Amino acid sequence: MSEQRVWSPAWLELSGLPEWLNARIRQGAWPVFKKLVEMDCEVNYRPAPFEMPVSDLARRTGLKVEAVERILAGLRRKRLISCFIPEHPDENLLCQIATPLPLPDSRDVVLARLGRAMQRDELRYLDQVVLSDESEAALREVVDGYLNTVSQKMNPMILDELRLVAIRFPRERIRKTFARARYVGVDSLAWVTRELIREESRGQKTDNR
Repeated sequence: MSEQRVWSPAWLELSGLPEWLNARIRQGAWPVFKKLVEMDCEVNYRPAPFEMPVSDLARRTGLKVEAVERILAGLRRKRLISCFIPEHPDENLLCQIATPLPLPDSRDVVLARLGRAMQRDELRYLDQVVLSDESEAALREVVDGYLNTVSQKMNPMILDELRLVAIRFPRERIRKTFARARYVGVDSLAWVTRELIREESRGQKTDNR
């Protein structure tokens, strides 16, 4: 039996990102980002949120957990990913690759580096994904839920995390988790996201029995 093959878009290697990530974030940033891309391609037909333990990401890239956590924070600051980084490395990271990706060179320069055959293909992560009206409505509801029950603090990284939550989890479950946060007096979005991930993980384990 042949080993399962996990692919990632070849154009990324010609985009300038490998050198740029290792220089602007730290050495090892490209292997971590590439592994995240591979995970997304493995589980999602189109770019979408996915989960994996930080410890597993460290193991797959040969880096220490602390280095991977710093790289993830750097990738988030540079807006290449949206992510929730858990407190414990054995808990699931929730992540989504940015689309379109911010590139060190312009889109035209990157396309000029690619062969004609590659240019004819659909280039994952290169073009903007247009949200449906339903997705926009879900995001507005999650943002309102956060502002009304958790905190009035808002910045681009919080908005990215709220968008992740809106895409990844059922709306009714999000409402209940926000309500539980208000009931127990929690004012942390990290708590809400962690509870949603844990609930999802418990549900998957139950389904697999």
